[in-house]
Amino acid sequence: MTETTFKTLVVVPVKDFARAKSRLGPDLDARERATVAANLFAQTVAFLQDAQARSSTPFEIAMVTSSADVAKTVTDHRLHLILEGKEDGLNSALTTAALWAKAHDYETLCVLPADIAAPDFGEFERLLGLAGSPNSLVLCPAHDYGTNVLIVTPPDAISFTYGSSSFLKHQAQAAERGLNCVIAPSSSFSRDIDYMEDLSAHQPRLLAKRSDRRAV
Repeated sequence: MTETTFKTLVVVPVKDFARAKSRLGPDLDARERATVAANLFAQTVAFLQDAQARSSTPFEIAMVTSSADVAKTVTDHRLHLILEGKEDGLNSALTTAALWAKAHDYETLCVLPADIAAPDFGEFERLLGLAGSPNSLVLCPAHDYGTNVLIVTPPDAISFTYGSSSFLKHQAQAAERGLNCVIAPSSSFSRDIDYMEDLSAHQPRLLAKRSDRRAV
């Protein structure tokens, strides 16, 4: 692609499936955790590609990963691949993605985790519609005060501080940097899959190994 048409990039950070979802460790073995992670990623990509076709806000999709194995699953030319040199945590991965987005002339970066239990198109469309003003930040908090959707303009306007209470940290940083910060709660995007209680309602589907899975 020689010219960027769309000015919004939605990026999904993806850890190697074999090392993902460690907080499910007390209940699931390594193979089961990898299956959950792979199914969640496939669900997220399918959701975004459907949203891309329907949304009134044009956007492109990228994944950022340091895993060569995960990267090999990406065969769809509509999905950009941003490779890290090494795995150095979520904040480092998103910094890499933000620099890539800036270098490719994207004006807005939307960070969407790969472990949202049941993403809803209407809610996602609403969140995208809140973004885009210069020097702005849209934050969708998780139920535990994490950050489940983050939309920043320009892509490098903040330093990512994912981790405990990241929603509060991102909000404080926006105030320090003079960004217009929009807080946008969402029933759909407030719930991710971190612990067994999060998985319980979706366990039969997310634990199923899909032998017919097509590479995304």
